[in-house]
Amino acid sequence: MAHLNAAASALTASALLPPLNRGVVHWGKMFRCSSLAKFRSSSVLFGSTSRRGLSSLVRCAPVGNDAGSIEVSQEDDAKPYSWPDKKRPRVCILGGGFGGLYTALRLESLTWPEDKKPQVILVDQSERFVFKPMLYELLTGEVDAWEIAPRFSDLLVNTGVQFLKDKVKVLSPCDHVGINGPNVSGCGGTVQLESGLAIEYDWLVLSLGAEPKLDIIPGAIEYALPFSTLDDALKVNDKLTKLERENFGKANPIRVVVVGLGYSGVELAATVSERLEGKGVVQAISVDSSILPTAPPGNKEAALKVLNSRKVELLLGYFVRRIGKSGDFVTSGDESDVTARGNNPEQLVVEVQPTEKGAKTQLLEADLVLWTVGNKPLLPQLEPNGWPFELPVTGRGQAETDETLQVKGHPRIFAVGDSSALRDPKGKVLPATAQVAFQQADFAGWNIWAAINNRPLLPFRFQNLGEMMVLGRNDAAITPSFIEGLTLEGPIGHAARKLAYLIRLPTDEHRVKVGISWLAKSAVDSIATVQSNITKVLSDS
Repeated sequence: MAHLNAAASALTASALLPPLNRGVVHWGKMFRCSSLAKFRSSSVLFGSTSRRGLSSLVRCAPVGNDAGSIEVSQEDDAKPYSWPDKKRPRVCILGGGFGGLYTALRLESLTWPEDKKPQVILVDQSERFVFKPMLYELLTGEVDAWEIAPRFSDLLVNTGVQFLKDKVKVLSPCDHVGINGPNVSGCGGTVQLESGLAIEYDWLVLSLGAEPKLDIIPGAIEYALPFSTLDDALKVNDKLTKLERENFGKANPIRVVVVGLGYSGVELAATVSERLEGKGVVQAISVDSSILPTAPPGNKEAALKVLNSRKVELLLGYFVRRIGKSGDFVTSGDESDVTARGNNPEQLVVEVQPTEKGAKTQLLEADLVLWTVGNKPLLPQLEPNGWPFELPVTGRGQAETDETLQVKGHPRIFAVGDSSALRDPKGKVLPATAQVAFQQADFAGWNIWAAINNRPLLPFRFQNLGEMMVLGRNDAAITPSFIEGLTLEGPIGHAARKLAYLIRLPTDEHRVKVGISWLAKSAVDSIATVQSNITKVLSDS
């Protein structure tokens, strides 16, 4: 630690020396503070400014403070972000999911000393926040896109949080323990975006979420549809609508294959099977011997009851080997069980292999393949040769954090949601669920407040509130953790789940708008039901 402190002191001192001494190549490699800023030792050592871009300054100190500045080169397309205030702390949040957006709103809700309230910028590659647990309701028509995917600009209109639609390119932290830590004057690092904009920050929150991992088996990228984003849900809905139109009045059923029987797979299988209403066949595949292997017994039983009632075919103990078109498969009858429906070479086929040795491979024909297994966290690329500023990352691609949600070794960086690999007291990594991200956002916002105000940081403790799942238009299952053995299912569970998520929507204004919309739809549905019942009674009489 002593040699790191000495190095930091040497760097600060070098800012006061002539330019000849500022450009020593060794300092340049160890203490660069921007991915756009690279030391060119030969030019600086000889005092040359003839090269383009050598006259820019990237500071490792709060904006407006010249102490600790280092002279570096900057590429022509570099556009430093101009923070409105030159003195107040700067917080950059990467990712606008549950962790990122709710951290920003938490920071906004806290009480701050006037000169310490941070400037907050939220960066996301989409213009909309997506309430992912309710994407399934888009397929049933229960919700509209604006209700569960409002624009960030609308959600943040009455706050001081700035939103920027952009994609993260390179992260350049310079806050390693002992160097520019929370009690040391200086910035935390720089984020370079795809647009060329460079954001210098004092505090950083990583909440970039995860994306579906489709490269696990051959053909999944080309032929399977994930169900993770608003665009994914809209594509699946459009595909189902197209299939329903094409198959109208035909004898052949629509065939849908769902890969995975965790929560997302079960919810999709239940929702799609209800929508098809006998016009299609849903097959769901899981490598496990049962559905929902980590779910409470009540949720599992409720889901099995619904899936069986809708005649969803469960292939348990199977894994997918490849996905392709019928013309790509060459098989023999004694090796495969093929459900043939004509000789269409463009027909999608899913090849599944049982985990039991000696069992036959099966080929499943499909009009639509939905992929719900595997995901990979999205952490930003680090500037090359960034020692000692690399982020500690797990094999799964998540940042290792301590109990305060700070990335280990980086006191100015917090990680939440899918970006964080935080373990519970038993050593098990917390699941990447919405309720974990909700709770981490509260703690991350508070701990940034505490760090800025020199207060002790709080250790994060996850409180499991229970598990919820949707099983169709008027069906759901809820198992609260605080009442042992209780599971709410059917219409009651559906209403309770919807109310719980209404309360969890990001802002009061949005909750009011959505609540009014849902009440109006409920009233219309009730009137339609009454009219239908009256018509049925009159016709029977």
